[in-house]
Amino acid sequence: MRPINRTVAGAALGGAIWLAACAAPIEVGRYPNQQRMVGKPVSAVLACAGAPKKTLQEGEMTLLRYYREAPILEESQPTGKSSFATIRHGCWATVIVADDRVIDVHYRFVPPGFDASNDCEAIFDACVP
Repeated sequence: MRPINRTVAGAALGGAIWLAACAAPIEVGRYPNQQRMVGKPVSAVLACAGAPKKTLQEGEMTLLRYYREAPILEESQPTGKSSFATIRHGCWATVIVADDRVIDVHYRFVPPGFDASNDCEAIFDACVP
């Protein structure tokens, strides 16, 4: 292999690894508002977070699905005298209810490779003191 071909192949391989790392889903951890929801009655969640986008029944559990998209201004990154569009992002929050109490809350970021935890947490901002 000629030296120039090795350089090109190395750059292509490095670029592919970098892209694969960027495309991997963000690991969704535990967040303060998410944790504070556990144990609350479902009526309190509905009062502070509002009506969910979707309600599902799975056996003895009820799933309340909430979605929040980033504000439109957050999607425009200023640069000098202009701006450029950034990734449209948001978050699905699933509140799992059993016996009229929240037993867990799961977040799923949209798109999966973008940390939208602030959007998730904002869903429950009015629920915590």
